[in-house]
Amino acid sequence: MTTGNEHLLDLLEQSGDDEASLDLKILKEEFSNEALEEAVKRRALGEPLAYILGYRHFYKECYKVAPGVLIPRADTEIVVETALKFLGINKMAMGDVLNVPEYGKQLSDIKFADLCTGTGCIGISIANEIVRAGGKASGYLIDISDTAAGISSDNVKSQAIRPEGIKVIKHDVLSSCPELEKLDFIVSNPPYITNKEMDELDSVVKDHEPDLALRAGDTGLDFYGPILNIAKGLLKDGGALIVEHGCEQGDAVRAIFEQGGLKNCMTIKDYGGNDRVTVGIK
Repeated sequence: MTTGNEHLLDLLEQSGDDEASLDLKILKEEFSNEALEEAVKRRALGEPLAYILGYRHFYKECYKVAPGVLIPRADTEIVVETALKFLGINKMAMGDVLNVPEYGKQLSDIKFADLCTGTGCIGISIANEIVRAGGKASGYLIDISDTAAGISSDNVKSQAIRPEGIKVIKHDVLSSCPELEKLDFIVSNPPYITNKEMDELDSVVKDHEPDLALRAGDTGLDFYGPILNIAKGLLKDGGALIVEHGCEQGDAVRAIFEQGGLKNCMTIKDYGGNDRVTVGIK
């Protein structure tokens, strides 16, 4: 580290940043002079690096992020990989994803919805892979948040290969089923943090990322019943519901799916070996 940046490194280290050197290296690649000083101060106050940079890499794209919208995580890529295996696109599937049943239908006109979409990273990534495989995707990115609707709209314009095929809709999935055509699959990374877990979350997450995108009541399961009801109303026969959940919620989410009439329900582990995604077939 050059002498001119020693005070910036000291500031990050004194703030308790465990990756101070790496964070400073990344910030130096994006900012200089006064802008670098300001960025380091924001990081020292605990603001997530992705918000400061304004983007986060996810799957094969680079998505815009901003305060008020959940920052994409690597584990959420399991939702994408599961959907692609269901569609017969994921030829490099590993682990539990290998066991996901395949749809067996052509990719010529695939229709989907991404509920609680946030940045739109899940839906856009899947749609892009369908297009790369020679297919056509028509999708709906749905969220209750005005901020998420705006950010996901920007990401459709900048990251979707076929942006005209993706529509952003502001809707509360807890209140009613959106009026859409029949769908081949539904994906969702809904809020699933319990009230108790929210109190114990790292301050970098709790103090900066939106409570609306994290908190889901005493059990963390508030969204799965309503999402299941939406899926039952909108999925075609043989269509898939694929959701992310907490590492201790796999059994409960799978039970909700099975009791709701979905078939071939299975839970898939993330890169760390934790239950992370559950899929069920209508």
